[in-house]
Amino acid sequence: MARKNVEDLRNLVKSVRDQSFSYEKREPAERNWHQYDQAQVNEIADVLETIRDVVNIASSRIQVEKRGAGRPPVPTSDIVKVMLMQTYFGMPNRIAEGFLRLFGEKLGVSSEFSYKTIERGYDPGRSKKLLDEVLKIMNESGNSMEKIFSTDGTGDPDTMKVNYESKRSQQRIEKEKNKNKDKMESDAFPHTKGKHDFQYSSFSVGVHTKMIAGLYTTDDHSIGELSMFPDIMAHTVDLCPQIEVMLGDALYSNRKICSIVEEYGITPYFLPKTNATFRSKGVASWKTMLYSFVDDTQSWLEQYHMRSISESVNSMIKRKMPVKIRKKLPQRKQTEETLKINMHNLRQYSYLKRTNPEMIKDYRGLCSK
Repeated sequence: MARKNVEDLRNLVKSVRDQSFSYEKREPAERNWHQYDQAQVNEIADVLETIRDVVNIASSRIQVEKRGAGRPPVPTSDIVKVMLMQTYFGMPNRIAEGFLRLFGEKLGVSSEFSYKTIERGYDPGRSKKLLDEVLKIMNESGNSMEKIFSTDGTGDPDTMKVNYESKRSQQRIEKEKNKNKDKMESDAFPHTKGKHDFQYSSFSVGVHTKMIAGLYTTDDHSIGELSMFPDIMAHTVDLCPQIEVMLGDALYSNRKICSIVEEYGITPYFLPKTNATFRSKGVASWKTMLYSFVDDTQSWLEQYHMRSISESVNSMIKRKMPVKIRKKLPQRKQTEETLKINMHNLRQYSYLKRTNPEMIKDYRGLCSK
């Protein structure tokens, strides 16, 4: 690689950030509107059938709990089906019990049960193993051919009085005001003065499928977005070992994050900061990334700008499931957020099955795995 000037790098970064760089946008993807219309018309039926089939497969793939003495318990698979349906329609436990009477047969639920049984299903000991398997199946079938992933963080409010994007915007303004004073923690999630105002989450998304792979969620204010990345990266590689590229915004543009990506043999695309230098400090992928950015900026940006898909997925989840986090216990909040992520994947798979069937595999062939 020819030696590059740091000033040229920084000027180029500045031009990209202030949009003065003459970037040629990619052609918008064509959409078959008839297929999309059919996906919308059949959405509810398709989603409920997908919940039924995938949870049944997940249940058959994990070890069945040993039955103790007393009355036979409600099957965990039935409870998880109802919890996913509850998340899809955005309803509290009592209303979900009524919907069980309405859609129980469609979901393949063997018996009716009370809202208290649904409530107890949010304890991770009852549902986590099965929900993790659902996420795994959705990636084996929905993300099986996806090689490019993007990562981002977000937050779901515990109350309708706060809005995550408003808090994030306010945080950016405060950071700009104080950039020459006390250094603010750049990867900290925004929060209000009260405790437990948001359930913070970070995840990775297949840029073509818009299906989520890696996930980390918590209500702990002390955990920053970058702190979640090692787990996100490991989870993504575990579920989607074919991954080749990881995308992220400027927050992720540092040598430590690049070294984590490099350990898995994956190529990082993180927009450099305006004070970036070419010094690798032992991280080869850092230097390679910056040289690629300078040598062919147009091609580099074509790859990088797919990062916006993770923001699109954030928006999709909030528009489709706009309700606040209802649970109060931290472990139940995590279950509620995991249900949202799984429900997004189940819905997205149902759409892809009609609009882009060539991008996915049929989950019905995964029973024996």
